[in-house]
Amino acid sequence: MKQGAIVITLLSAIMLSLSGCAEEPRLDKGKFAELHRAAQDLKAAIGTGKGCEVSETVVQRLASGTAALKDKTASRAERDLLSAYGRLLAMCEDGLLLCRSQHILTGFEFVPKGRIYLTQELDPIVERYDLPIERHLYAPTGKYWKSIPRDSIRVIWERAGIEIKIIENMMNYS
Repeated sequence: MKQGAIVITLLSAIMLSLSGCAEEPRLDKGKFAELHRAAQDLKAAIGTGKGCEVSETVVQRLASGTAALKDKTASRAERDLLSAYGRLLAMCEDGLLLCRSQHILTGFEFVPKGRIYLTQELDPIVERYDLPIERHLYAPTGKYWKSIPRDSIRVIWERAGIEIKIIENMMNYS
């Protein structure tokens, strides 16, 4: 009776270990085709130095593509890839917001050329990318205001470019 229990225990252990060794499904690149095309369109815009000209359509394609795949990933590789696309989407949204903000108050003499007036809406971006802040005194009121360099936009697009390379590597090596 003892030997029978030992055999059953051993067989159970073997079956459990074999079920743990089952290979996880690989990356289904077809699922990510639309996201990949959107990332390539973004890469082309960034590569030509026209990150601020990225169309809202590209960002919308990234947003809808990531949302569509949210509950449809079958493997860790797919979840990681979807997460990378989510980070890229956030960078695009941040970059475009900064692009739109670069012209706020630029018609006023108190905003130095090459600076972006910092609104509360931009505070999370400044923190997320650790952008350098400069404080300015508005003499007529004695109030301080903040700005960031216009080159901050380039910083965000460079990080988006790096994320695209990470995504491409994930697609190629999965």
